[in-house]
Amino acid sequence: MKKTAKKFLTLLLVLTMAAIAPLGVQAADTVKKADTSYVTYYPKTKYYDNAQQVSNAEKTKFTSLKSSKKSVATVRCRKNKWGYAVYVLPKKTGTTYVSYKLQGVTYKQKVVVNKYVNPYKKVTVNGQDITNQFKKTNVAVVSYKKYKNKKVTIKYEMKKNWGQPHADYCVNDKIIKCFVSFGNKLTIKKPKKNSSIDASIFNRKNYNIDPYSIIMFK
Repeated sequence: MKKTAKKFLTLLLVLTMAAIAPLGVQAADTVKKADTSYVTYYPKTKYYDNAQQVSNAEKTKFTSLKSSKKSVATVRCRKNKWGYAVYVLPKKTGTTYVSYKLQGVTYKQKVVVNKYVNPYKKVTVNGQDITNQFKKTNVAVVSYKKYKNKKVTIKYEMKKNWGQPHADYCVNDKIIKCFVSFGNKLTIKKPKKNSSIDASIFNRKNYNIDPYSIIMFK
C-alpha cells in the first residue's frame, strides 16, 4: 500500500511539473529591422516642436519606445488623422537607434538627424520679405491681424538644387487646401488665425535631405 501511494505521489509530481513547465518558457519576441529614417534638426521654435514621423500609421498604439541617444533625438507615439505613428523629436545632429513595439513585434530603426540648411533665396508674403526667418530654422511667423480678410500671395525663390513640389494650407493642423506643382507661388484668401502653409522640400543632390517649411499666421 505504501509503495502504491509512493508511486502515485511520484506520478502526480511528474504530471504537475509537466503542466507548469510551459508557463516558465516564453517565446522570444520577433525583432524586425525598419528602414533607416533621415530627419532634420531644426532649432527650437516658440510655436512648433518639429516632431517628425518615422513609421507608417497604424490602428493600434506603439509601445516600448526607446532611443539609444536621447541627446540626439527622443521618440514618442502620436495619433494623427491616419492612426498612431512613431515620431522622433531631434535635439541635435547625429545618429540614434530607436526601437518600438507593435502587435508583438519589436522594430529597430536607425535615425540620422541632418543639419538644417536654408533652401530659400527669398520668401515674400504680399511683398514683405521674410527670408531672414528661415536662416536658422524652418518656421516663419507673420501677423494674422495684418493679413486677415485679405488675399495673401506667398512667393518662394529656391536656392540651387532645391525644389518644392507640394504645400498644404492647414487650420488647427487640418489640411484645408493642397497646392501641387504651384510654381513657387500660391494664394490663399482670408487666412485664419493659427493657420499655416506647410511646404515639402527636397534636395536634388541628396534625397536623404527631406526638410519642410512652415509659415504661421499668429
